[in-house]
Amino acid sequence: MATGVITLPSITKTVTIDTDLSAAAGLAVTFDGSDDGVVNLLAAATSVPFVLYSGGNGATTATTGTIVVSGGAEVTIGGTVAAGDKLTATTAGKFITTTTDADNYGAIALIAGVANDKISVLVVQGMIAA
Repeated sequence: MATGVITLPSITKTVTIDTDLSAAAGLAVTFDGSDDGVVNLLAAATSVPFVLYSGGNGATTATTGTIVVSGGAEVTIGGTVAAGDKLTATTAGKFITTTTDADNYGAIALIAGVANDKISVLVVQGMIAA
């Protein structure tokens, strides 16, 4: 179980949601390559992840949400994470540790945790290099 909360300021961006992300706050999203400004749950570590701060159900009619582009955020993790780990995401949008060459990461863990914990992270995009 994760302990402690670290609060940092963050930079956010309003985005369009055209699927049901109403229960997805704290999960990884990425920009849809075919729709300008639309985000979807992250599908692969080859995409650049961002943190969904607030979502909505855009399945019937597109709606807006907010992503964290940089700074502090709270995310849901999909496995054991140590403080300092670089995080990418599973296809379910939960953040996981990555050390794989050429994986994109979207956050650095500020505290440790285990699967399904919510932990504090620093949102910063990068790529693992060998």
